[in-house]
Amino acid sequence: MRFKSIPLVILLFSCFAACRAEGRYALVNASNVFLREEARYGSECVSQSRMGTLVEVLEQQGYWVRVRTPEPYEGWINELALAPVKALDAAQQASMHEFSPKLQPFGEKEAKLWLKADKYICTAEYSHIFSEPSEESERLGDFLMSDLVKAAETSDASAGGKQSRADLSESGAEWLPVTLADGRHGWVRSRDVRPFREWAEDYCWHRLNSGEDMSDSIISLAKRFLGMPYMWGGMSVGHFDCSGLTGFCYFMNGILLPRDASQQVKCGVEVPRNRMRPGDLVFFGDSRVSHVAIYIGDGRIIHSSQVVRINSLKPSEPDYYGRNILAVRRILGHLDEGSDGFKAITIIDSPKYF
Repeated sequence: MRFKSIPLVILLFSCFAACRAEGRYALVNASNVFLREEARYGSECVSQSRMGTLVEVLEQQGYWVRVRTPEPYEGWINELALAPVKALDAAQQASMHEFSPKLQPFGEKEAKLWLKADKYICTAEYSHIFSEPSEESERLGDFLMSDLVKAAETSDASAGGKQSRADLSESGAEWLPVTLADGRHGWVRSRDVRPFREWAEDYCWHRLNSGEDMSDSIISLAKRFLGMPYMWGGMSVGHFDCSGLTGFCYFMNGILLPRDASQQVKCGVEVPRNRMRPGDLVFFGDSRVSHVAIYIGDGRIIHSSQVVRINSLKPSEPDYYGRNILAVRRILGHLDEGSDGFKAITIIDSPKYF
């Protein structure tokens, strides 16, 4: 057994080296996926990633995979939350000392196919993917706001062929067929999604480039999460830290921000405190940035601090938030501006989404 396993190990090493040379990628295959600082469950949760997100595979260690997300951000994810995974046969298990399916990263060609594929973005706060077009059928998983899933075709006997994603979206169908990153087929409620490209181009990109004020949309979304408890590393519905909330609200309005407050403060342009506008980001701390909030006007902010809440920046107000303000940054109208290599961009300009 020992000698028989040598060629397999050499082959796996060769494939690994070849994959690294061309880039290695995977797709997030579950909702609310946590990224951890180290390859163990007891390690700190540093961020999250969305279903359908293309991530770079940097390292594999047991059943943990270190990835880089589009923000960009790095952390460790359990391989079963990624796709594609492949079951190991007995010889592979013996040679690799692994007893679970293993992630099989793919290359640039497959990554481009995923980016070009028709997808849906979940615009409902909470939903599910079902095995059949019925809420009584088996659930395949959670499906939360900002999650992405591939649009699928389905046979239509009455039409004598297949219906495309566009046909289905325009037909007013209650259910839409989808394909998960691991190849499973499912159904989502049409009212819970929008075609991703249409959403990114028409709803977000054109609004941003027409000069439309997006601040009301960003603020109204943030207010939908009032009362949700703070969670370190959280950036999804029900799990927000401070920069997770700001990044999420901007993302759902077509803008990709860096992950952390210390990075977001380098985006856009700085504005004086007496010239703040709704939608500006307000950064707090002493010698360094440690907190961020969204300015909503009239001297008030919304932020995730213990819970998502609204506070005043005026000392005379009973809900005064007294932490030291280090900077105010304007993102809207100043995309592609920043410092130290950090900037906000439209999602449609991100090579990890389009």
